[in-house]
Amino acid sequence: MRICVIADQIYKSGGIERVLSLRINQWIKKGYDVHLITNENEQRQSYFHYDEQMVHHDLDGNFNKNISLFSSSNLVLASTYFFKLKKTIHQIKPDVIVVVNYSYEFYFLPFLRKESYCIKEYHSSFSAGQGWVNNLKDYCANFYHTHVFLSPEEARLSKQKNYAVIPNPTMQIDAPVRNLAEREKKIIAAGRIVALKGFERLIESWATLAKRYPNWTLEIYGDGEADYIAKLNQLINDCQIEKNTKIYPSTNKILDKMLSSRIYAMSSFTECFPMVLLEAMQTKMAIIAYDCPTGPRNILQHQHTGLLVKDGDIAAFSAQLEQLLTDPALAQSLADQAYIDVQQYHIDAVMQKWDKLLYPGKKK
Repeated sequence: MRICVIADQIYKSGGIERVLSLRINQWIKKGYDVHLITNENEQRQSYFHYDEQMVHHDLDGNFNKNISLFSSSNLVLASTYFFKLKKTIHQIKPDVIVVVNYSYEFYFLPFLRKESYCIKEYHSSFSAGQGWVNNLKDYCANFYHTHVFLSPEEARLSKQKNYAVIPNPTMQIDAPVRNLAEREKKIIAAGRIVALKGFERLIESWATLAKRYPNWTLEIYGDGEADYIAKLNQLINDCQIEKNTKIYPSTNKILDKMLSSRIYAMSSFTECFPMVLLEAMQTKMAIIAYDCPTGPRNILQHQHTGLLVKDGDIAAFSAQLEQLLTDPALAQSLADQAYIDVQQYHIDAVMQKWDKLLYPGKKK
């Protein structure tokens, strides 16, 4: 079987990029012929490892992602890109095409390769979308053979009839996983440093505790918008917590950071099915997250595998975070249960779901 995956890029350190590397490597291991098409990688090195047998086609659309795809300047580029994409897909002749992004490929694909079984995979929450663009997305989605959602809740929100629920996968960690008491007194957060991730909410919650617990630190890892990062650093300075609160660039050693830390904190305004939470569970961390739409509540069970806080309640987040700082038995219990629960997302189980989806597709 020949599979073509379409994404924006693979040089960043995000959850989608991590998931793609895991899945593509597994498909190649199974003997599939895998091609990857990107539109903005610009010959940059991939952040995660991909099997050398993967064939990468970077089409360099040169789109300005800082403005709307439907702006006049981007639409002019899109007309050229359409034929470039069409030529590449017809050269590949894939049995199955999986689209993971919402760039022009999503709108073009159903009209480019009718012989292929087309799958749209969703890595952003439907709860955040509205307006004419989403109406257009809904219309184009009707031309796909099937849709893959990361949780049942996202599937219900989409209102698509032909779909499968396949969560993000995890790989076994080789390093030893220690109990929390043996680790540093650190709170970790990671992800794209953009406003949607709500890191200011985390800093504000931590600011009420930082001076009372000077032997604890908060570390945020990620790359993103320079203005937003500057705003967060200014907030840290204004709260006078710079001694035990730091923002660091993204690292491919984030699992090592987690393995040496006690608490993972998620403050996003919205999530779909965050890979970073699965990694925190794998590394047996105590997890606290806002109950935002829609990801955390589809992964964590409140007071069993983590703490879910009413979305936007900064005071409650601070209070429950303090509970994890001061109640090591609770923190360890949550971490232990999360470590057990995350086994259901092991890549072998997840890839079996993909196999069931792909083989019927090959026959169509």
